[in-house]
Amino acid sequence: MLVNNLNSLNEKLNTLLAKLNELKKLNQELESKNEYLAKSNKDLENKIKVIQAKEKQLKLVSAISDDTENKQYFKNKIDYLIQEIDYCIDRISV
Repeated sequence: MLVNNLNSLNEKLNTLLAKLNELKKLNQELESKNEYLAKSNKDLENKIKVIQAKEKQLKLVSAISDDTENKQYFKNKIDYLIQEIDYCIDRISV
């Protein structure tokens, strides 16, 4: 009776240990996949930023070339942005 209980307990323990090892392996695979997806997500976010910057450039170029009314506004905007860039460069240099 006691031997049977011990054998049964031993079998259950072995089953639990096997499941634990499976779960550890699965967890490791999921962590690896999560890291890959996080990197892919960051890469896609960077691509979106680049595309958005290009879109803004295209809008500026088309606005400047098409409409003389907005030319001065965009020239002023560009001058302001250049000043901001110069200011940032000065701050970085300090």
